[in-house]
Amino acid sequence: MNTKQKGKNMSTQMKEKSVEFKIITDVKNEPTLSEAQKFVGGYVEGIEFPNGDYLIVNEMGKLKGLPNNEAGTKLWRETFTKDKFITGTDDWVCGNALYIKAKARKLWV
Repeated sequence: MNTKQKGKNMSTQMKEKSVEFKIITDVKNEPTLSEAQKFVGGYVEGIEFPNGDYLIVNEMGKLKGLPNNEAGTKLWRETFTKDKFITGTDDWVCGNALYIKAKARKLWV
């Protein structure tokens, strides 16, 4: 692989790993459905956390091979542990994700 190809592959790899994990703490910043779809890049899937918080991800993210969302996965694994939930720490979050705190939920209830 020449230097030009190597540089191109590295920049593509960095771009693929660039995902966002946005936390919504105020109801005035809660996204509409279309805003959430735009942020995650497709149809949305919502997961309600035991404390009432709500995670929005791309419904087809895993099938599309979206990159791992480290912050979302960390939160998932800290919350959905194997001793309490069947999927537990075996699951992960990929692609852009929105995390709406319970106190900021109005549209997503």
